[in-house]
Amino acid sequence: MDTRTNGKPQRDVNLEDVLERLKGGHILRYHTRPDCGDGQNVAAHTWRAMVILQTLWPDLSKNALLHLMYHDIAESRTGDIPATTKWDYDRLAVEVAKIEFKYNKELGVNFPVTDKERDCCDIADKLELVFHCQRMYLRGNYLAGDIIVNGRDYLDHKYRGRPHYDIAKNVLIELLDNDMNPSE
Repeated sequence: MDTRTNGKPQRDVNLEDVLERLKGGHILRYHTRPDCGDGQNVAAHTWRAMVILQTLWPDLSKNALLHLMYHDIAESRTGDIPATTKWDYDRLAVEVAKIEFKYNKELGVNFPVTDKERDCCDIADKLELVFHCQRMYLRGNYLAGDIIVNGRDYLDHKYRGRPHYDIAKNVLIELLDNDMNPSE
């Protein structure tokens, strides 16, 4: 018997709550780079990121899985603002984070996680981006090359030296260590 749900019950939930949570999965990714998206939506991206998270760090908490599961849900309100745009406009990033936090709170999907778990979720999120774009690249879509490089560089700059990044770094090296590495 699955005992993970034997804790306190979810607040009163109705059909509107379920539909509101599901909306986030329909948001298309890469809308500013449609040449690289291949129709991927947030639901597909999130499932792949969760597979990466659970595969690389199988002992993380249920809250970490839930945190990642809902990490892009607020995009049904804000749209999928590219990470590079947020990196270039700090004030925009701060305001978007406020909107996302408020929306997640309204939906009851803010789950407490440790700093390590938050890092692992972010790493899995960006690894999925690299995996997705590497797949596009290997299928002949060389326009995805700069996204791969940006994702790899983001991860390496942000997490280099942290022990929980080592496994992800090894995955990146293996993934990108071939004749079709876009950085060459």
